[in-house]
Amino acid sequence: MRQKAITIKDIGRELGISPSTVSRALNNYADINKETRDKVMQVAKKLNYTPNVIARSLVTNSTNRIGVLVEDFDIEGVYNAFYYEILTGFKRSAMENGYEVVLLSTTSEEQKQVPFERLIIEKQLAGVFVMGLRTDDEYFKKLQEIESPVVLFDIPIKKPNMGYISVNNIEAAKMAMEHLIGLGHRKIAYVNGHKWAYVSEERLNGYLLSLMKNNIAYDPSLCFEGDYTEESGVRAAEYLMDKGMTAIFFASDMMAIGAMKRLQQLGYEIPTDLSIVGFDNINLSSYITPTLTTVNQDKYELGRTAYVILSNLIAKQPINQVMLDAELIIRHSTAAPLTPKQGKK
Repeated sequence: MRQKAITIKDIGRELGISPSTVSRALNNYADINKETRDKVMQVAKKLNYTPNVIARSLVTNSTNRIGVLVEDFDIEGVYNAFYYEILTGFKRSAMENGYEVVLLSTTSEEQKQVPFERLIIEKQLAGVFVMGLRTDDEYFKKLQEIESPVVLFDIPIKKPNMGYISVNNIEAAKMAMEHLIGLGHRKIAYVNGHKWAYVSEERLNGYLLSLMKNNIAYDPSLCFEGDYTEESGVRAAEYLMDKGMTAIFFASDMMAIGAMKRLQQLGYEIPTDLSIVGFDNINLSSYITPTLTTVNQDKYELGRTAYVILSNLIAKQPINQVMLDAELIIRHSTAAPLTPKQGKK
């Protein structure tokens, strides 16, 4: 038998207060004191109350707060270097238009404890920009149930209340590969991100399409699955160093930088022994030695455009999907191939 939905009357009955007081507490009215509001929130959580009516009221732009939700943002070195510039573009655009921006960090475990929609309601957010969500996350699984305006980075879900911002990752990966192939490389390794990122599949497809276009046989031993971190780049370098490739394309700069450090420790000279291409063009890529050839995503523009999409969704306007172009930044980590060195120590 289907369980009866919890209402504000149930919450009021539990606390001995009127349903109107419950409603005003959930909506953060100024005439409700903090003690009452906290008690209402606690009972709402205990009874697993999902206030869809309140959620719908938020999308009318009755609040000037919007959120940025980033997975694992508190973990040093994972995504911070890449996401900071996106956040800057988003926050400046939002504040220029009168919005307060609330930064929220989440983890896969935390998502099992606090439903996405409840988080939006409790923080009184008119909408949310989401970055770093994995396809195996609880929040990802529940996206179809969300009623509030949401903009997703790199996840192309199509719903009237949802939008997404991204670059053309397939074409961007092909651009990187065509650069290496144009230099004369034929044995090119690829280090992808984890399989729970939508862009991992797209960048892998770009790699494979370039091989096919140039009649280069696909060698699965030259592919390694990382997780977009510097540490996984180190692991990739150790795995690939005896595979005889002349170039490596990485799905993120952080992985490329980790691999470059390890390869140099092992005695490789870049780009004399190996050419390296990254993806993202984080600030660090232009300061390391040698400077890193990489695919540039205009991170500030991604953030600015994410705000534009979200503000359109809040205002119930039709613009909700934008894909930006990427560009290849050629620096000093790529060159024409020489005879590869096998397992150099």
